[in-house]
Amino acid sequence: MGIIDRIILSIYTLLLAFLSLGVILLSLRLISFDLVWTGISHISGHWEAGLVGAVFLLISIRLLLAGMRSRRIKDTIVHHNEMGDVHISLDAIKNLVEKTARHTRGVRGVKVRVNLANQGLKVSLKAVVSPEVHVPSVSAELQKRIHEYIKNTVGVELVDVEVLVENISNDFKAKQRVE
Repeated sequence: MGIIDRIILSIYTLLLAFLSLGVILLSLRLISFDLVWTGISHISGHWEAGLVGAVFLLISIRLLLAGMRSRRIKDTIVHHNEMGDVHISLDAIKNLVEKTARHTRGVRGVKVRVNLANQGLKVSLKAVVSPEVHVPSVSAELQKRIHEYIKNTVGVELVDVEVLVENISNDFKAKQRVE
């Protein structure tokens, strides 16, 4: 549940607490039923009251869906064994891919995106390489190392390892002359 949902939930809970307090006071006859009935009769026929009701209905639906969303395990790979299920998140796989890519000779930086495809995983890399390396060789080595590492570590076949060489880094900086 995000921060906006938590704020909405706090306000919603506070309003429901006031409503509950009103019902308790009404049931103990500390508030006159005629006073409540008069207040309700003034609401009848006003579109503003309907708008407030619609807003509360939408908030209720949003909070219900937010609660359901947080309970489900999303973006994971599931391994079944005799002891139960093991869920491996795509973020964990992304971290493994980043580690493997950064330890590849000639790679200066990398951005990784991992998606779950129908047949397996798809990994997309945006890499920055050194100017002294052969780019096709580094790309092929990256693909091979990532494919083998994920297969051996996670036990999942990768469908596709896509490498985009986004930039070729310059390690040296031009020295400025002082005059």
